[in-house]
Amino acid sequence: MTNGEVRRSSRVLVAEFIAGIGEGNKFTKLDLNRAIPFYAQNDRRMRDLRECGWVIDNYKVNPSLAPDEYLVRRIGVRIDLGERPPKPARKTVGGAKRRRILERDGHVCAICGVPAGEPFPDAPGRRAVLTIGHLIPVARGGTDDENNLRAECQRCGDESRDNTLDPPTTDFVLTRARNIRSRKEKKRLFAWMVARRKDPDDTELVFLDWCRLPHSEQLRVMQEFGRQVLADDEG
Repeated sequence: MTNGEVRRSSRVLVAEFIAGIGEGNKFTKLDLNRAIPFYAQNDRRMRDLRECGWVIDNYKVNPSLAPDEYLVRRIGVRIDLGERPPKPARKTVGGAKRRRILERDGHVCAICGVPAGEPFPDAPGRRAVLTIGHLIPVARGGTDDENNLRAECQRCGDESRDNTLDPPTTDFVLTRARNIRSRKEKKRLFAWMVARRKDPDDTELVFLDWCRLPHSEQLRVMQEFGRQVLADDEG
């Protein structure tokens, strides 16, 4: 391989595809997999591009997007053209600090509340593995201060790295909590805070399963279920 030759890794191919889409434009996961059909985990390669300054929104941070859509907000280092990505910034959080964070967070995921080693409620065959994540990513100015660290399961860690929004402020969260009208729901929320976890009910579990369907199947379920809802209302 010559000095000017670009190694055609899956990350390079994903960068080339997204650069071709262009900033301000959308694409779907199906578009990506059709363009790069022989590599697994293309979505993970998109997350890897964040370390190179790429910003790609999904529906979780941009409500105007469909569940299978992505928006190219910023194209970063053009690794597909041979530009050098930044060097790995730092080592992972050290053992002593890691233990303190896990103990502080009760050995449960600070985002979804699943305990270490227990199965996910919507995926009983898969058990949670906890790691240490950053509320504000290092790539966006976050530090290893313990106030910026939290326990995360592998699923929430992947999702939080997709999030391009800043964390909410204390006043924002407190105001929203106080504005909940139902006393029952306020008590429910407070119990979640005390337990540092939220157990999803049957409705939430069905919704989580629905989110995991292909887009075409989501539409089919939504249409058929919608007919039942309308029939129940008329009855």
